[in-house]
Amino acid sequence: VGLFITMNPGYAGRTELPENLKALFRSCAMIQPDVVPISENMLMAEGFVLARPLSIKFVTLYRLCSELLSKQHHYDWGLRAIKSVLLVAGKLKRADPGYAEEEILMRALRDFNTPKIPLNDIPIFLRLIGDLFPGMDLPTKVNENIQKNCIEVCKQTDLKSEETFILKVLQELLDVRHSVMLLGPAGCGKTTIWKTLANSHNLNKPKPITVCETVNPKSVTTDELYGYMTLSKDWKDGVLSIIMRNMSKNVSPYYATQTGKWVILDGDIDAIWIESMNTVMDDNKVLTLVSNERIPLSEAMRMVFEIHTLRNATPATVSRAGILYINDTDIGYQPFVESWLGARTGDAEKQYLPDIFHINLIKIVEFYTSMKVDTIVPLPLLNLVMSLCHIIDGMVSSLSSNVEKSKAVYERIFLFAAMWAFGGSMSSGSEKRGEVRKAFTAFFRGLIKTTKFPDSGHILDYFVDPASGDVVAWQDKVAAYGSSVGDSSGSTIFVPTS
Repeated sequence: VGLFITMNPGYAGRTELPENLKALFRSCAMIQPDVVPISENMLMAEGFVLARPLSIKFVTLYRLCSELLSKQHHYDWGLRAIKSVLLVAGKLKRADPGYAEEEILMRALRDFNTPKIPLNDIPIFLRLIGDLFPGMDLPTKVNENIQKNCIEVCKQTDLKSEETFILKVLQELLDVRHSVMLLGPAGCGKTTIWKTLANSHNLNKPKPITVCETVNPKSVTTDELYGYMTLSKDWKDGVLSIIMRNMSKNVSPYYATQTGKWVILDGDIDAIWIESMNTVMDDNKVLTLVSNERIPLSEAMRMVFEIHTLRNATPATVSRAGILYINDTDIGYQPFVESWLGARTGDAEKQYLPDIFHINLIKIVEFYTSMKVDTIVPLPLLNLVMSLCHIIDGMVSSLSSNVEKSKAVYERIFLFAAMWAFGGSMSSGSEKRGEVRKAFTAFFRGLIKTTKFPDSGHILDYFVDPASGDVVAWQDKVAAYGSSVGDSSGSTIFVPTS
């Protein structure tokens, strides 16, 4: 029996082996694998006749990608990534035996790698594919049933079935990898993507066939997540061990008829808790607990990680999962605005707000992004647009019934909401604070001509009264602080104490 131990000195999340145990093993150095013969043999095993020339093209593409594409924490062009694509190529070949082998490999390389590549690297990657497989411009194969269901789910949930959003839902790698990471900034639609895909599977089904369980791994300690042994050698189960055992053994509410059981881990990745997931995410598909219990992943089970960055993840973690990268511009703020405008109920709102948004919002966004405004906390653009819509919601609902609901009234409401949504979070400690505030004031003074602001002061020193149309200083709204009871010195300020 051979026993191998991988030694990674100083590797995050790993414990060093004691010296007396190290002495019992003979050390051997690992060298970089020769991927050309490995991929050639794997292509042969998957049924490819032209294995040798295709393996050279395959390895050349990955080598060029690692050299020419930008450096990203989530990129992995190593042996695990190669093996995953070769398995996909084998599935495609068995599904469409009539296609040429070059076309099948090109499609596997393009469709499997495109989801993880950020916007700025996509043109370079597609040009590399075009150079290695000239004259092949094959359409992307999509599951038409899921696509139809996805559009239907978007209608039911008041979402815009935008082409890019649908594409990201269909790019979910869950058919290929049992562990998938949804990677992207806050507000880019990570949660909506997996929820829409799950709802698409469950559409028109009498009982849900895809069930999801969400856990925030950073809200509990590692012991509470996986379970631990007490000092008296009693085993205490963790959140994840209970969920995964129940899914694996089909304990209610999980059943054998469910074709999808997803564990959604929504929280930042760090080496402390993710290292214990290594055996789950690789080909072992087993969660090994401290109690020596081994929970296997069933065919229906999938691990979905919803994360902002992989900066703190180790290469071992990155290589084990499929990555779906979502750029903040892929979906953007426009679908949210359209859904919000579509949900308006008042006739005046439906009549005036779409035009006001269409004319002014893009100007505000262009100005805001060009100024590079420093905010107190990092705020994505979608967050600012959502704040704008929520402020308008509050102001419209508080309008008096006596106020004539004209376009001018809605313009004033929009202007006030935009001032505070985009300006309320401005940092006061910035070096260029004065310049930004002047530019901000000048821009909003000229945005809607029907509302005139005084020439003095900053624009946020005033508010717009939608009822009267007057621009009133906040100072005028503050009651004078004083008391009718004066003390012996004649002061008007009286502070009562116990």
